Amino acid sequence: TKTYISLVDGDGTWNGVDYIEKGWFNVNLPVKDEHGKVIEAETDIRFIAGTTLPSLEGDEVLEGRKVSIVLARPRTGKYHQIRQHLASGTIGHAIIGDSSHGRSRTNRVWKKKRNLIKERTCLHLMRVQLPPTKFSLDGIDVTCPLSPDLEIILKGMPDLLDKVIPSLQDEGIDLSYLRRSS
Repeated sequence: TKTYISLVDGDGTWNGVDYIEKGWFNVNLPVKDEHGKVIEAETDIRFIAGTTLPSLEGDEVLEGRKVSIVLARPRTGKYHQIRQHLASGTIGHAIIGDSSHGRSRTNRVWKKKRNLIKERTCLHLMRVQLPPTKFSLDGIDVTCPLSPDLEIILKGMPDLLDKVIPSLQDEGIDLSYLRRSS
């Protein structure tokens, strides 16, 4: 099982659906491969928490200020599957920085005001779990640390971080070190 963490544009609600309240849910929607061919794809998704960030530099525009932390577990390994599923009209929460499936205006705001580096998509493989085999009797469970640029972004959202840390720990992901470090 691969578990990805992402920072998405939106507060966890879309078209009257509160995705944070749903817990884990399954998305089974076709996606386009790198050649534009439509193929079946399936992803388990969990919205952990969402918030509206405070304005910066007197900017009262809401663009890019509603954000959520989302976990995703692809059941099929298709091209840009998680990115397409989150940005779909069904879920409506594009990944911050996604230049292919995201919102270019929001991405510009994040690059200009919220420390998003160029060419960064806020999607990160956080944990890989492999079942036991005769060669690894206990299975394999590996967590992948966040890159420094994603750490800086998340540290800039301490209220959201406080909301997500307990739920992430329940999923075997520990980001509590981000609260302690400067």
